[in-house]
Amino acid sequence: MTEDPGRVSGGDRGRDDDRGDLDPRDPRREYDDLIVNRVDAERPAAELRALRAGNEAIREGWVAVGLTLDPMGRVLVVDQADRGVAVPGGTALPGEPLADAVEREVCEETGVDVEAVRPHAVHDETIRAGDGSVPATPFRVVHFEARTARPTTPDDLASLGDDDETVRAVEWREELPPDVFGGDLVERVYDRIR
Repeated sequence: MTEDPGRVSGGDRGRDDDRGDLDPRDPRREYDDLIVNRVDAERPAAELRALRAGNEAIREGWVAVGLTLDPMGRVLVVDQADRGVAVPGGTALPGEPLADAVEREVCEETGVDVEAVRPHAVHDETIRAGDGSVPATPFRVVHFEARTARPTTPDDLASLGDDDETVRAVEWREELPPDVFGGDLVERVYDRIR
């Protein structure tokens, strides 16, 4: 696995050495060339409780995003009210394979049917309460390479996304926008797959 030295801050390093301790869905069990961005974060206990209760992605623990290329090499991006310009993706359902989650989420957010090729990166964050009163909360974002043969985007954006998401635009871009949500890790995966 390739660690991101600019972003790693301590943490459970032993988990990489013993793959048997990883969640069955964790792509690090199968791939040894993933970019891994490990972060240990600390939040006030009340804030962490609120995140665990109100944030689906934090509560479920797994998010899958798809850096999707079309046959011409363009990258698919979505502009959402809450995130700005991002590669599409979202929370994996309990027990859902991550490749299935990325295919479902990209289609829900963009209307584009994709095929997950493989994961290339994992953002692995553990959020802890400063006072230790809330259990440590792992949160992972898996960055997949995805492809589509039909790069048609819908005209009606109102039908896209979940009830709590407002999709403002779905676009194929010649290059990944410099202000893309997810920053450096998304850019590194994009550089790897194009």
